[in-house]
Amino acid sequence: MTTLPELGVPVRSEPATATWLPSLSPPRASEQAVWAVGKFALLAFLAAQFLSLTRLFFSERLGGGVNALASVAGIASVALLLPAVASYGLWGGGLLGNLASGARLWAVLVLGLSIVLFLYGWFVKGYPVNAVAHDLCPYLVIVAAAVLGSLSRVFADLDRPLVALLLAALAINAFGMTQMTDVVSEDYAEDRAGISIVAYRTQGALAFWPLLFLTARSRSARTAFLIHATVFFVLAQQILFQKRAPTLRVLLFVLVFLVVLPRLWRRAPQDGRRGWAAFAAAGALSLVVSLGAAPWLFEGQLEGLLHRLSGQRYSGGAAGMLTWDNERFFEAGMFLRSLEPQELVLGRGFGGYFIPDTAGWGVVLDDVGAVARRQLHVGALMPFFKGGIALALVYYAGLALALVRGRRFLAEPMAAATFFVVLLHAVFLLQEGWFIMSCSFDLVMVGLCMGYLLSCQRDWELRQTLPRRTGLRPGP
Repeated sequence: MTTLPELGVPVRSEPATATWLPSLSPPRASEQAVWAVGKFALLAFLAAQFLSLTRLFFSERLGGGVNALASVAGIASVALLLPAVASYGLWGGGLLGNLASGARLWAVLVLGLSIVLFLYGWFVKGYPVNAVAHDLCPYLVIVAAAVLGSLSRVFADLDRPLVALLLAALAINAFGMTQMTDVVSEDYAEDRAGISIVAYRTQGALAFWPLLFLTARSRSARTAFLIHATVFFVLAQQILFQKRAPTLRVLLFVLVFLVVLPRLWRRAPQDGRRGWAAFAAAGALSLVVSLGAAPWLFEGQLEGLLHRLSGQRYSGGAAGMLTWDNERFFEAGMFLRSLEPQELVLGRGFGGYFIPDTAGWGVVLDDVGAVARRQLHVGALMPFFKGGIALALVYYAGLALALVRGRRFLAEPMAAATFFVVLLHAVFLLQEGWFIMSCSFDLVMVGLCMGYLLSCQRDWELRQTLPRRTGLRPGP
């Protein structure tokens, strides 16, 4: 067994047996070919999703044909996950990878319910097939990513491509952010017009930054510096877009990286100082670039963000953001008032929608012929919206299982990183929508992290590497 230098993930250099334990026989040429097919399919899927997430940037420069191509690729490329899962599964563990027994049941139930809800929405409710498919794909991505995340080989294959995707997304978003001064003038520097620029719609391509950030200490100094600089860029984006919850989420990841992880890992003092130094250097450079470019812009947008955080527009002040005064909770309330008793079990089905009972909400849906919404900004309610109590209970049971299992191995760097990615994304589902393909990189990242925490192989590996600290005995 070898170790992936960047992430510190133990990686088998040989295929697994029918169980999840490593085999002693070297890989055959046919097995290498199968693995190569899976790797190609996975990377092709990520490339297609990258194009989909950045479609507006490219369509502005190459024409509307790119937008149409990217829209099709965003959904059609989900089919590439099937050969990826099958190929990696044959390499080690089977079609459900190395997921533990409880996690295997979770994956089967989510997939089974997704198929039922797909058929229910399409044939019973009569929703358009494209709307039904858009609701199905996020759950397929999450489960497929969880299966892949249970296999160490996948993390080894994805390490450099994820860094490359992050840097490409950084370049596109940085170029796109230059439009800010076209929509915000110095006389009205606090104006929240930044959400109208293309970079607001392409920031989803940066979504892998939390996982890369929390593993930055295990990387080369140059790569770590680039990742730190990306984190500051993402933070600057949220300030310039005056986004409350995303700004807080970035700051919490910074807190985890600087304070929580060093305590969990019991690193030597010099390691902690190196982590702080690299982060501070990237922060200083980012600050100089930001203030040097347009200091009035950051000052005005920060003032606007603080005004939004103060809750002055709500009757209860800042606390009003946690009540029905909050636009997102108000929207959720309209959805809940529209529920029929029979929808509690299976929800509205994939492709389902609700008609707001307050003017000014929703968009015109051509197939409905009315102003309606197919998504909620409170992401925590999305499984219930589409799949009722059945899907909500099953999905969140798997999420809870991943966190409970991951908490046992927080002394191991990669387990801690994946644990906090899953935890913080779950917490912010109370404020952020998520189960949509326009957040496909988030879906992949959280799925991979859940798979890592739900892997029975991980239990065995950690028992080998942490017997003294955890008190666990080596596996068979």
